[in-house]
Amino acid sequence: MRAARLDEEGRFDAARSLLEEALRITEVERGPGDLQTAAVAAQLASVYRLLPDDAKSEALFLRALPIMDGSLGKDHPLTAVVRSRLGQLYQTMGQRAKAEPMLQQSLDIIEKSLGTDNRWYVNVLVTLANLNNDAGDLTAVEEIVRRAMSIEERIDDTESTVYAGLLNNLGEFYRQRLDYTHSEEQYKRSLAIGERVLGENGYFIATALQNLGIIARERKDYAAAEAYYGRALSIRQRIVGANHPDVAQVLNNLATVYRAKGDVQRSLETHLRALSIWEHAAGPYQQATLLSVGNIARTYAAAGDIANAVAYQRRTDEILEKHLALNVAVGSERQKLLFVNGASERTDRTISLHLLEAPADPDASALAALVLLQRKGRVLDAMADTFVGVRQRVADIGDRTLLDQLRDTTALLARLALTSTDPSRVEQRQRAMKDLEARKERLEASLSEHSAAFRSEVRPVTLEAVEAAIPGDAALLEFAIFRPFDPKAERNAEAYGAPHYAVYVVRRQQAPIGFDLGPASDIDTAVDEFRKALRDPRRADVTERASALDERVMRPLRSSLGGVVRLIISPDGDLNLVPFDALVNESGRYLIERYAMSYVSSGRDLLRMQMPRPAGTPPVIFADPLFGEPGTTSVPPRRQTTATQPAQRSVTSGEKLSTVYFTPLAATAEEANAIKALYPDAVLFTGSRASKATLQQVEAPRMLHIASHGFFLQDAHVNTENPLLRAGLALAGANLPRETHESGILTALEASSLNLWGTQLVTLSACDTGIGEIRNGEGVYGLRRAFVLAGAEALVMSLWPVSDSIARETMVTYYTGLRAGLGRGDALRQAKLALLKRKVRQHPFYWASFIQSGEWTSLDAPR
Repeated sequence: MRAARLDEEGRFDAARSLLEEALRITEVERGPGDLQTAAVAAQLASVYRLLPDDAKSEALFLRALPIMDGSLGKDHPLTAVVRSRLGQLYQTMGQRAKAEPMLQQSLDIIEKSLGTDNRWYVNVLVTLANLNNDAGDLTAVEEIVRRAMSIEERIDDTESTVYAGLLNNLGEFYRQRLDYTHSEEQYKRSLAIGERVLGENGYFIATALQNLGIIARERKDYAAAEAYYGRALSIRQRIVGANHPDVAQVLNNLATVYRAKGDVQRSLETHLRALSIWEHAAGPYQQATLLSVGNIARTYAAAGDIANAVAYQRRTDEILEKHLALNVAVGSERQKLLFVNGASERTDRTISLHLLEAPADPDASALAALVLLQRKGRVLDAMADTFVGVRQRVADIGDRTLLDQLRDTTALLARLALTSTDPSRVEQRQRAMKDLEARKERLEASLSEHSAAFRSEVRPVTLEAVEAAIPGDAALLEFAIFRPFDPKAERNAEAYGAPHYAVYVVRRQQAPIGFDLGPASDIDTAVDEFRKALRDPRRADVTERASALDERVMRPLRSSLGGVVRLIISPDGDLNLVPFDALVNESGRYLIERYAMSYVSSGRDLLRMQMPRPAGTPPVIFADPLFGEPGTTSVPPRRQTTATQPAQRSVTSGEKLSTVYFTPLAATAEEANAIKALYPDAVLFTGSRASKATLQQVEAPRMLHIASHGFFLQDAHVNTENPLLRAGLALAGANLPRETHESGILTALEASSLNLWGTQLVTLSACDTGIGEIRNGEGVYGLRRAFVLAGAEALVMSLWPVSDSIARETMVTYYTGLRAGLGRGDALRQAKLALLKRKVRQHPFYWASFIQSGEWTSLDAPR
């Protein structure tokens, strides 16, 4: 009881001493495997979590739990409580994959045995709310906190630190929503309860004071903010000492007040003191350390000290790169996206530091380009589950063992790197981390000697490596959407401007050059107008629209493209839906007449392209599927672009898939036969054989050609938020009644599970196969993404519906070029130019719909 009271008062070290003595005595009197010994060990583990010493805390929890499981059973509420506290430890360590199942299991057991109206259940809910807050899921946070508060109110426990903590968490929710009035109200209620329960100097009080200081700072009431922080600092230093991470939190906030008041020197001194505490107590890769280093970079930038600003921004980005590597390796895609989106502000700051504060600084430019190369499409890479894929492609049992050892070593290193510990054990932890990093490097070196697939996944992403992968006559255009950040702004809410587009031109043996292209809203409007003109061959203003967009996104960087004949384009935002070869330059010429073009998700893809892949099996062609006839339900008429044009290979967005009638596509049979004649070893599936089941059994063909209807349903006519379930291809049986309808539809999500490792080219000879849901920094969620996830080296896809006959003509010309040895990109360019030369086909509606992404070299190039 005395230790618990010391714990509540914030006297963690005193509580630790008592409990360590209690554990020693209990071990002697009752034995190391006794239930009472386990209970004391679990209580000591909770104290170590607060000191913080995560390693000791975890070890004690893992010691106590097996004893409690054996004595009480895994379904006992006491066991569930201890397991939830271990889950809480993993939450603070940033190990979401471990924390979430433990917390959910504990909730289920406590509810089953005791119901929901008890404090144990509430405590688990609080940790779950914190877990969701870490992931940026504020909607879930509010729901959980209000649920916990209603329980506390039902059991009449509103005069407690638990209820006060919930009020504090609700205030934090409102603060993140920028609702400072309601936020301050909850913080003050929390403070009042804490003072009644613990007195004016209770440890809990400091949290409420610190949060009230944040509200005062946001309102620019710096005198009040400094007073709140000063009182919180006094409480914490008196109870836990001057070098505790909780003290560093207050110092960080005080430093931001000093900067806002214009006292840059005092701000830097305070920030550096906080950083010193966090580096020793929390570790170099903790979230708190990241926050501190980022704030120091911002303060130097505000003071005009660009050299130090870039140096600390580089440290910030290196820490964040560690965070990304560890966090996108676990959790669902939604959780990965939330984490990556939460990191986007850091990217905004790095780009802004270069383009706005130091446009002529080569170090700032190189850092911004590197950050984009590392971060764009990061979730796409994670969802490809490349480690598992590499293991499946490694035949040697010894190498598989090495992969398992590498996985375990990486997990240990991640745990140690992201775990805070007692400052007295810093040197010991640094030695352990150095040993693990050396072991990891040895394992990677050994595996890299044997596996090209492994080499492609572990190769570091550096600016130098990407530059070296760019042909001498080519340029990588790395586009990005960023929010301009003003380091001199007093509040974060004022620091970020409306989104802009930026682009970095990266070339071999040349420093990257960055350009701020201006407001994203203006460019997106130009994209929308251009796409409307592209999709209608009757529009006479397409050249005007193409020139207007070119003026915004290409002319600013034209002078940096001297000697370039190939553009490697990594778009972002709505630019993902633009065929750049249809833009018009100052001379009134389409860009396709000047440049060969290919698209990538990120310039990082160039590194993967350098790695050899195994040869695929013979080509496979799916065409002219027998869609079947529906039942008695009425269906829309056959779709046409004009009264005289043949059917398009598309589904109109906004339609319910269950009511769509897929029209026959007779020209696809001619297309397939022409390709088959060029590649006699190709396996052709038509009619009822062109089925979803058959496609799902295909194993890594050298080429995969699918000529059918494509679709992306943009509005909420399907009961899913997952865009990979709203995009797909129609195959045999797609028109059958609803109960069997799904057997003829291959969704993008299903396509992502195909085995295409070794497939050099996937051609989606259907309409709208390149569109989908755009997520800034991550590309287009749809068929485009799905086939990359499946392992395809290159992809040809479309950006709007074209007629069946035009698609056939384009594809036959394309494959004729491939057979003649042209590259996967150049063959498509030549097919487009052939159409452009025909007077009746000069509108880009006819020739610009299909684009090529990924590897652009010939199919016969060395693998």
